Amino acid sequence: MNNKIIFEVMPYQKTASESYANKITDKIVAAINEMKNISVLNIPEIVEENHVGQPYYRNTDPRVFGKVLREKTNKEIMINTVAVHHKSKAAFERWLDESINKYGIRNFVFVGAKMPSISYPGPSVTEANLIAREKRVNFGNIFIPDRHGEAERLIAKTKSGCNFFTSQILFESDTAIGVIEDYLKKCKNSNLKPAKFYLSLAPVGTKEDVVFIKWLGAEINEDTEKRILHAKNIGEESIELLSELIKKIKKFSEGNDDVEIGLNIEYVMLHNLELAKKLVSRI
Repeated sequence: MNNKIIFEVMPYQKTASESYANKITDKIVAAINEMKNISVLNIPEIVEENHVGQPYYRNTDPRVFGKVLREKTNKEIMINTVAVHHKSKAAFERWLDESINKYGIRNFVFVGAKMPSISYPGPSVTEANLIAREKRVNFGNIFIPDRHGEAERLIAKTKSGCNFFTSQILFESDTAIGVIEDYLKKCKNSNLKPAKFYLSLAPVGTKEDVVFIKWLGAEINEDTEKRILHAKNIGEESIELLSELIKKIKKFSEGNDDVEIGLNIEYVMLHNLELAKKLVSRI
């Protein structure tokens, strides 16, 4: 997977009517087909948890949605799954085998526990990595720059076979770059080949989008938030801000031959699809 940009696509809700699901799919497909510099679609697993960590899947299976998108766009598909939500290690392995053999998927992102205090039934991320490594598929994990001890976490995941990391949504680059620099030093000390990074960016169109993205965990400082919220056109301002961020990321990447850095462009809410498409064309 040597692409520089991947595009994250949200699966529609399970309760959607067939006509609405088709309408949404056609809208997404049309946008994807206009983005000639995109070759991989990253499809998250939309899941909510109750107080004891049990999952609730509000949206359609990303593998089903991915199969449709692959047929309509001829793009590679990458599927996310929360590993710990599987009923056991064996159940996770069965899911992985089904994804490979039935759905033809070879690219995955394994996500870890939302609440470390809960004892989940499925495998940890590193355990999922070790299972997937035996299947000889391409897989990655999540990168959360402002999490304590993140560089050490990245090293452990790299040792278990992780090929790449996708970050949480970023509006600032300094923290992410600092962690990547620390990670590269640790890789050198451990004689490890560094994994690739896809830094996630998502333009926003409304004040509510900013609130929601902050709730998702995006790092956004007070000055950046004010700049977006006080703009005459929030969508255009967010694209301009993210374009500046991309320049900083590109400058860092070009100065570090040891690591590959790409971008994961998201729209999060469907009304931001056109903004995301515009950001991709700007890149």
